[in-house]
Amino acid sequence: MNGTAIASLMKAPEEINPLLEILWEIEKYQQQGTQLIELSEIGLEDFTEATTKSQKHSQCIHRTLDNLKKASPIAAPMTIRGF
Repeated sequence: MNGTAIASLMKAPEEINPLLEILWEIEKYQQQGTQLIELSEIGLEDFTEATTKSQKHSQCIHRTLDNLKKASPIAAPMTIRGF
């Protein structure tokens, strides 16, 4: 089971969820006082693609967390000092 958890972590994408990037752009415009946002400025034309990527990203995270919850602990080769 531990191999599965580690493999799942290694397969996880090293990226930011695309919907979070869009949210940060919207918040940036709101902080600047912009009331109406041009859709092209924040990339909402790719919203369907971003949503699909976000769902895949979330599924990968959930799968990894499930594998980690099921994994057995592995003893460290030595005691970590300072604890």
